[in-house]
Amino acid sequence: ASSMSLASRLIAPTLALRARASHAARAARSTARAGGRSLLVVRAHEVKADSAVSMENLDPEIVAFREHQSTAAKLSFADECRTLVDLGRYGVISTFSREHGGEYPTGSIVGFASDEKGRPVFALSSMSGHTGDLKANGKCSLTVTAPGFTGAADARVTITGTVAPITDSDDQKAAREAYLAKHPDAFWVDFGDFAWHRMDGILGARLVGGFARAGGVSGDEYAAGAPDPVAGFSAPIASHMNADHVDSLVAMVGHYVGLTVEDAAITGLDAIGMNMKVTRGGESFKIRLPFTEPARDRKAVKEVLVGMTKAAAKAAAEAAKAEEEK
Repeated sequence: ASSMSLASRLIAPTLALRARASHAARAARSTARAGGRSLLVVRAHEVKADSAVSMENLDPEIVAFREHQSTAAKLSFADECRTLVDLGRYGVISTFSREHGGEYPTGSIVGFASDEKGRPVFALSSMSGHTGDLKANGKCSLTVTAPGFTGAADARVTITGTVAPITDSDDQKAAREAYLAKHPDAFWVDFGDFAWHRMDGILGARLVGGFARAGGVSGDEYAAGAPDPVAGFSAPIASHMNADHVDSLVAMVGHYVGLTVEDAAITGLDAIGMNMKVTRGGESFKIRLPFTEPARDRKAVKEVLVGMTKAAAKAAAEAAKAEEEK
């Protein structure tokens, strides 16, 4: 099936349509509860009328771009949440601080790994303040950012649940293996003051995937999701394409998205497409470029990228020839 046929079962909100931006608009967010699912809706961002992400921009190319993005296939919220947690190594755990009577949260940076169900596991020292907080009240949240996170345009997820010590010996062994796979130099996990903990009873996850892509999933939806099989090795692919094939990326954006840009770079890949940062008229913004077909391993990703590159180059050559013949 093509990436477009996947759109009907994938949540693919478009940045432009979700933003609904205008000069008079104010950024606002509202939370709605529907069918056990919490949706965080970005109502508006204030941007210039001639911006590529403004609904007031009626440039035919921008209008076509918005239409493309409205159906551009993306990972489901649940899968993207699971992917971010699976890729993460460190996060901010927010606990009810005993120093403030257990009524106010305190954030601490902690290392973690996740098990096959997406549950974070921790090696926590009894000397750490957050460990004592969790002993008194295990209710907490963990915020994880995407690899290479630099700011508001990058993805992050917050999962909420209850952290408690792992008492089963087999589960302790599994937690240790998962943690050391992510933190191979963490020899200290075997020190006497450290104990294995896990976040169970996950109530839900809140995702902010960048500007105008935000939403939440229930605990059941989170558990039913799955880490993307490509995201884990996307960095070297993106680095190679960004360093050696910028012209090809620009051509692909023009051919498949219909957008004329001066620069393009891959910020992330998954099994069904690429997230990209492009520059048009001096303005930089992110777009979604779906693959022509799903790719679930390195070989398939390479084949899809090569095919898309050749198709874009052929289209550009044909357009140039037609222009010359006018």
